[in-house]
Order: sequence, then C-alpha cells, then structure tokens
Amino acid sequence: MKLWLVRHAQPLVAPGICYGRLDLAADAAATAYCARRLALELPAGIRVITSPLQRCAQLAEALRALRPDLACHTDARLQEMDFGHWEGRAWQDIAPAELAAWTCSR
Repeated sequence: MKLWLVRHAQPLVAPGICYGRLDLAADAAATAYCARRLALELPAGIRVITSPLQRCAQLAEALRALRPDLACHTDARLQEMDFGHWEGRAWQDIAPAELAAWTCSR
C-alpha cells in the first residue's frame, strides 16, 4: 500500500501569525496548481481523506473537479493542532516563557 501525504497551499495569513486549527482559506492560484499536479500523479480510484478545514477542503475540491474518479472524504481527526488562545496571534507577541513551557525547553 502506498500512502500519499499532501499539504495544502499557503494559507492566506500574514507571516509570523500562529495558526493551527484557525480556519483559513489557502491561496487559490497555488491550490489550483497543486491540484493540477496531483491530478497527473495520483493513481485511479484512490480515496482522498482530508481535514475539514477550508484550506484543505479547497485542495480536495479542486482535485475532485479534475479527477471525479477520486472518492473524497473529510475526517476531523486530521485537523491541525489547536493552539488555543495563541491562534491568530503573532508568534512574537507570545511570551517566551509560554513557548518554553509548551516545548518543555528551559
């Protein structure tokens, strides 16, 4: 069995912003490009399982439009990590002590 792991295109978020489960759209042109490339590479009839976050769903939808033979499903377990109150904040605005506690570094 072969497992294909694909990451969504660049989310539409300013550089340096913490996001995980924050539901952001991805760059439409980059998503379309990625979908076209994947459409050429993926074997016929495989299942595509994606996070329900819109940046991931965008890619799955674009791919499905090009490859109707692919069965697309969402699975909430594939969502990115939830950074809680850090979501949407600039990394530089998060206290170093908070980051150290989270990463267990001293």
